[in-house]
Amino acid sequence: MRAYLARALLAALVALVAVDARAIVEIDEPAPPLRGTLLSGDRFDLAAYKGKVVLVNFYSSYCRHCALEIGSIETYRDDMKDRGFEVLVIAIDRAADKDRVAHALSTYNLQGAMAAELEESGFERTYPTPTAFVIDREGVVRAKLWGAKTLPRMRELMTPFLGK
Repeated sequence: MRAYLARALLAALVALVAVDARAIVEIDEPAPPLRGTLLSGDRFDLAAYKGKVVLVNFYSSYCRHCALEIGSIETYRDDMKDRGFEVLVIAIDRAADKDRVAHALSTYNLQGAMAAELEESGFERTYPTPTAFVIDREGVVRAKLWGAKTLPRMRELMTPFLGK
């Protein structure tokens, strides 16, 4: 009985430490690692985007607000790509929905990966969608954005980072 209680206590402590060790992305700190394989089959590493402004957008193909913003993200990316703006979409959908995610992102010509398939991520595996992080040209997290982003809001939020 005593050994059982010791194991149960140890398991509870491990679980508590695991909860406290969750990935926390800090504003004005270097972006955490993020790398894996895009739905296109191409490999990516967020560190390789240094020199560009990157929107890391956590997305779900079932999210109504994600559906509302995806066209704005594509339009803004197309308008600002020459100024060094990139988008990485990280889908939090189930593995069974990978084809659905791939179809949605290809419709908007956006690059994305499945969160569950990432090789390395200092971000959490799921966020309320849509949630996005702005990474500046030096690889520093500058903002965390919640909710759907309209094109005027994208311009307001992102253009200052592209001017630097």
